[in-house]
Amino acid sequence: MEQSSLNNKTAAGAALLVAVSACAPAGVDWQPVHETMSTDIARIVVIGDSLSTGLGTSPQQAWPELLKSAPGFDKRAVEITNAAENGSGYVATGVDGDTFRGEVQAAVTPSADVILFFGSDNDAGTDPEELKAAVASTFDAASSLAPQASLVAIGPLTGSEGLDQVLAAVCRSDASAARDKGVKFVDPIAEHWLGGRVSVLLGPDGEHPSAKGQRFLRDKIGRILRSALSD
Repeated sequence: MEQSSLNNKTAAGAALLVAVSACAPAGVDWQPVHETMSTDIARIVVIGDSLSTGLGTSPQQAWPELLKSAPGFDKRAVEITNAAENGSGYVATGVDGDTFRGEVQAAVTPSADVILFFGSDNDAGTDPEELKAAVASTFDAASSLAPQASLVAIGPLTGSEGLDQVLAAVCRSDASAARDKGVKFVDPIAEHWLGGRVSVLLGPDGEHPSAKGQRFLRDKIGRILRSALSD
């Protein structure tokens, strides 16, 4: 390459750098624009039942799996441990023999930032005081294993268009224990999460989320988790 050509290219490059630098706010060093993910990791543990395992769709379509690639966690990397087990509840035993407390003991570590409980309609028919005691005991176990973690509890969903008195009773017991333990509680029934969209958000069984329902839960629960992480 001829020397004059090299000099011309060097001068052009320097001029471009000066021009780009001039666009930066005063007092700010210009840096190449490339967004990076923070090395800080948001560690979330999901405790739940078949609403969180992907039953009716697939594990890959379950809302916790979808949430792993969802944006908006303040550029933090997200690590989600999904301990949910079909058939489980605070009192009800799941297909692998665990209650929610068993899931906590198997999955929660001191590094957890948020422990999220979702459900469960599997506790329907349980004595209210027995259920409340089991919920409180489960929260205590989680706090003992991860003292710094924020705990969030979400009650069960219902496909009923009217008030489901049985599940409403489950929610009351869950909410009472959460209030006593200082745990944030969200009631999907009272907040009308499905709000007339049961046929779209639930699958043919009228209980488990459809693929669209899983995306709905990803967005809804994602907002709840972002709020918990910012507290």
